[in-house]
Amino acid sequence: MIQLKIGIDIDGTITHPSSCFNYMNKYLGTSIDFEMASEYELHTYTDMGQIEFWEFMVKSGHELGIYRESTPQAFVQKYLWELRQHFDLHYVTARSEIVRPVTEEWIARHELPLDSLIMTGSHDKVQVVRDLSLDLFMEDRLENALQIAEDTSIPVILFDAPYNRKALPENIIRVSSWDEAVQTIYKFAPIR
Repeated sequence: MIQLKIGIDIDGTITHPSSCFNYMNKYLGTSIDFEMASEYELHTYTDMGQIEFWEFMVKSGHELGIYRESTPQAFVQKYLWELRQHFDLHYVTARSEIVRPVTEEWIARHELPLDSLIMTGSHDKVQVVRDLSLDLFMEDRLENALQIAEDTSIPVILFDAPYNRKALPENIIRVSSWDEAVQTIYKFAPIR
């Protein structure tokens, strides 16, 4: 039996989407109300441009900190282990290769299954979807979901967050929890 291959984003999908905002409030002095967060890109909540922001985050050690202190989504551990029994799981993250050790440590600390971790270093994940012949993708960033759905025609499960609440095409399914996501996956690939 051929197993469904699922691509899973990390930040905002495996981790709680408020994690990065909470970190910025705690360590960078911002006061972002997550429920009002209309932008995905963190630099937009500062007076820095994107390149300047990430240079600051790297040099100050906050890039590692923001990933190290991220909170997992509710029940993500349970559901990832359940999915792994039936499907091939591939974590596909925009994080750069330099943060692989902290990413792998975080995954181990939260006792999540790890078979495949692809660090793209950019938000463009379409080539990875094609290279791995993924059948479904799980994401929180609207622009990624739209690009994957349009360029590959595979279904995308979009984890709801204030910054991604816009109209969606038919092959992007919005979910509000891992329970709902898993039920959606089983609709695509019923377990016998």
